[in-house]
Amino acid sequence: MQAAANTNILPAPAPSLRLNFAWTAAGNGVYSACQWGMVAVLARTSSPELVGRYALGMAVSAPILLLAQMNLRALLATDVRGEHRFSDYTLLRFVTLLAAVALSAGFALFGGYAPEAVWTIVLVAVAQAIEGMSDIYQGQLQQAEQMDKLALSLSVRGLLSLAAVTAVMMATGSLPAALLAMSACRLAVLFFYDRPAAAACAIQAENSQDVLSRRLWSLVRLAAPLGAVMMLGSLSTNVPRYFIARAMSEASLGIFAAVFTFASAGNMVVNALGQAATPKLARLSAEGNRAGFLRLSLRLGAMIAGLGALSALGCLLFGKAVLTLVFGPLYAGHSAAMVAAALAGGAGWLASMSGYVLTAARCLGPQVPILLASVAVTAAACAFLIPPFGLIGAAAALGAGSLAQVTGNCIAMRGKL
Repeated sequence: MQAAANTNILPAPAPSLRLNFAWTAAGNGVYSACQWGMVAVLARTSSPELVGRYALGMAVSAPILLLAQMNLRALLATDVRGEHRFSDYTLLRFVTLLAAVALSAGFALFGGYAPEAVWTIVLVAVAQAIEGMSDIYQGQLQQAEQMDKLALSLSVRGLLSLAAVTAVMMATGSLPAALLAMSACRLAVLFFYDRPAAAACAIQAENSQDVLSRRLWSLVRLAAPLGAVMMLGSLSTNVPRYFIARAMSEASLGIFAAVFTFASAGNMVVNALGQAATPKLARLSAEGNRAGFLRLSLRLGAMIAGLGALSALGCLLFGKAVLTLVFGPLYAGHSAAMVAAALAGGAGWLASMSGYVLTAARCLGPQVPILLASVAVTAAACAFLIPPFGLIGAAAALGAGSLAQVTGNCIAMRGKL
């Protein structure tokens, strides 16, 4: 039996796309700068090996955690008819994150890593799991298009984490202690801001009288393809890091992570644009407005392509000076790798935005084989390019995988339309 709330559409009017983007860009920009700042702090207060260890922790734990998250935030943000209860989203996210942390710990313990790397992987997984809980509450804010509150959450969390990591690294030089401090800051924002803000705008949609287990299983079946998509997307991004860690050194991985932070910073802008556009794209798709959906999608793609071109040009002109200023002379000799990373990052931004478009249209199934192909292309390119070309080859391999994903997403979207 379906409850009446199942037919409710989120009320209009909603904030404009421009205003939503302004808020999310501001929040994501601050958060991105803080993430970039943390890598810079690690580089300035320690060695490339320690930066590489942190990057390895992120590379190992990220695919597991993203699989567990199942991109429930995107489903919640586009659930304009209230098909599932908000409490179901949060409970499922909590359970799967617990499992992901346990799996990350097991992988670290039995993966042949040094004890220092094991601790780093586990602590990074804990910090990212806390972030994952905040993410689902932010999905409720995104659905309600309260991007100002979402931006404040990101900004406060980023600034507190950066301050904590900086203070601990300067006082102790201990990466595990810095990660614990970062987790404490994220936990505080989760409990004292994200949960109350999301509760204030939650839609009381009761889609069925099914028992809890059936509701959760229904949500898992819907979200599982997105979880696979997120995991494969993370694998595609991190495959070069696995190759560098095995074929080169932890220090080389640290340098690669440093030069790639500028490209990664652009991800936050892309995410801001994608998150701001997702509700509008979802409505256009639900209304069957093919022309409007296509027009907005092309506008988004053009903006991302322009951003990628500007990023590469900036790295070409100022890369060496920026690396010296931010990370120090040990990193300054890798400006060519920074340019290659910027080009690869631009391709990755296009891939990410095309993924937002597919998800808004509820075109979920094709994303799994597309990303499998992207991972395969990236891995093959790494095997061929990293031995002779090192970090530049790793960036080129990453770009090749992203372009493969863009091509597949465009083909899938054409079939959907």
